[in-house]
Order: sequence, then C-alpha cells, then structure tokens
Amino acid sequence: MVLWIGFAALTAAVIAVITRPLLSARVQAAASRQADLAVYRDQMAEIEAERARGLIEAAEAESARAELGRRVLAVAGSGQGDDTGTTGIGERYRSWVSVASAVLIALAGAGVYLSLGAPDLPSKPHAARLTTPNQNATVADLIGRVEAELRAHPEDGRGWDVLAPVYLRLQRFAEAANAYAQAIRLQGESPKRLAGFAEATILDNDGIVTEPARKAYQRLLESQPDFAEARFWLAVALEQDGKGDAAADAYRALLASAPEDARWKEVVAQRLATVTGQPVEAGNENKAEDKTAAVQPNGSPESSETPRGPSAADIAAAQSMTAEQRSQFISQMVTQLAARLEQKPDDLAGWIRLVRAYTVLGRKDDALAALDRARKTFPDGSENRAALDGLAVELGLGT
Repeated sequence: MVLWIGFAALTAAVIAVITRPLLSARVQAAASRQADLAVYRDQMAEIEAERARGLIEAAEAESARAELGRRVLAVAGSGQGDDTGTTGIGERYRSWVSVASAVLIALAGAGVYLSLGAPDLPSKPHAARLTTPNQNATVADLIGRVEAELRAHPEDGRGWDVLAPVYLRLQRFAEAANAYAQAIRLQGESPKRLAGFAEATILDNDGIVTEPARKAYQRLLESQPDFAEARFWLAVALEQDGKGDAAADAYRALLASAPEDARWKEVVAQRLATVTGQPVEAGNENKAEDKTAAVQPNGSPESSETPRGPSAADIAAAQSMTAEQRSQFISQMVTQLAARLEQKPDDLAGWIRLVRAYTVLGRKDDALAALDRARKTFPDGSENRAALDGLAVELGLGT
C-alpha cells in the first residue's frame, strides 16, 4: 500500500511540474493587467496634481487624460474574455494540453510498470528472508544470515572463516580480504587463511602484490617452504619492484622444483621469458595440458573436476599481453570451462563461475543458456538450485 501511495505522490508531482506553466499563464496575464492599470491611475493623479499647481495648461492636462483613458480601456479590454468567462483559442489549447499531459503521464507510468514490474509479487522483508528455510534460501540469503550474525557477534572467528572463501568465489575481493584478516586475527594463522588473504588482496589490487600480501606469503613459506603459489607471487613481487634478476632466479628455482606433471609450469615459464627476454621451455609434457591452471595451496595443479576460471596466476600472465591477446586468452579459458562442465555437470561452483564469466563478457544469451543447463542438472528445491536462482537474480538474468 505504501508503494502505491508513493507512486501516486510521484505522479502528482511530475504532473504539477509539467502543467504549472500552462495553468499559470492566465493568472500571470491578469496580474500584469492589474499592474498596468495601477500605473495608469498613478499617472492620472499626477496629471491632475500638476494641473492644480499650474505646472501644465488645462488643455494639455485634458489631452494627457484622454491618452491615458485610451490605454486604460485597451488594457481592460484585453482581459474582458477572462472576466466574462470566455476564453480564446490559446486559452482553450492550454487547458486541453494540461489535461492531456496529466492523463498521458499517468497512463505511461502505469504501462511501463505493468510491463516491466511485478505488481503481483508478494513483499518479502529482509527479516523474513533471514528466516527462510535453507532449501528455499538463495546464496544471497545465506550470506545475509552469516553477515547478520557477524554484525551481532563480530568476534565470531568461525563466521569470518566461513564467509571469507565465499566472498572470494563471488569475486568480492575487498570483503574477502577483510574477512580473511578477521579470521586470522581471531583464530590464528593457517596456510589456508594466509593464502586466501594474500590472493584476495592481490585480486582486489588488479594483480599488484601489495606489502600485506607479500608478508602473508612470507609467513606461509615459514611453515610450508615448498608452497608453489606463495613462491610464484613473491617472484612476481620482485618483478614488479624492478628486481628482474632476483625475479628470474626465483622463477628458475620454482621451475626446477616443480613436479613433472605440473600444468602451471607453463605460466611460470612465460613470466621467466618476459623477465629475461628469452624463450623458456617448460617441458614438452606440458604443452598439451591446460596452460592456465591455477596453483593450489598445496602446490599441486588444480583438478580439472573443479574448474575455477582465471586465477591469480592467470592475471599475472595476462599483464604482459596486448588487449587482443588478453581477450582471446579469457575467451579460451571460458570455452575450456564450458567444455569441462559438459563432462562434469554436477559442479555447482563451475556453473556459477561460467555464468558470471559470460555476463562480464557481455554474452547474455550464453549466460542464460548456461544457467538453464545448470538448472536442469540440479533438482527443484535443492540448495544448489536455490543458489542458481539467487545468482540469476543477482546478475539480472531473471528469477
């Protein structure tokens, strides 16, 4: 009810603004005539006073009074139509335009709302969404519940620990970095938290290894010196600091210690080639593999069963590309992700990433098609289906 009252008030305000100049024209004209008549009356009184003092002759005074009289009659005659209730063509035209404008604005507003809006959709306050059963809740609802709990209990380290990787998957990098920082503060350091904080911080800064991310990776290497992702990003940090020789040594050491089947070796080789200006062979066994695999916290390549799309390492590899090469690079990764999902369609995270990627690339039809395939994979009423519905609402792809 309040919504409709707001619509009515807004419509009335718009109509008033548009029609006011038309409706006020007659009032303004009448005010102008009254002002003219007041001036003429004052001039008539001045003529009579000057004649009484002998400043002008009687004949001159009579002539001036006659001229003023003609002007008074002319002004009075121009308003005769208003006084008698009759209007000219111009007045009638303005009246019709005012009425037509009011009707058209109301009809147009109602038509647009009925075609694009959802007047029959029941309201759902935020408090009600927070109490929705899990099987009917969207991802946004579930995140909202955790956020509400953290607002009430900000020292709940477990809540921050749960929320941080969710933010990271949703590409809300600044919030993910803050959540990881809170989890580290309240629950202590762990390889997973340090790696997540560093990755979120780097992604939030468009691939720049900031000092907090550098320190997090250094702390991580103290407990896991063979952690490949940390070693890679610390090498990138050296490169970004202009320390090309040190970065090249770090890349060579990473390649030398890499497992034979590590698909991320090609990414490291590309960075080394960029630093040294010389081509580097990562190993023939890697050429047929996916060249854009991300490094996981345990230093092993990411499984093809859980495709993630562009990782932090991919962003670094793309920094040296031209705009056209970067576009082809991203399109290739999206295509590979779609192909993997055709083989492993039960991967919810992969479907979410694919739909988001299509949306970012402006390929809305592909995003809708991927969303439809994902929905067909998961049964109605399941949490996975609810997550897809929440994604559709978030990205503006329907309900």
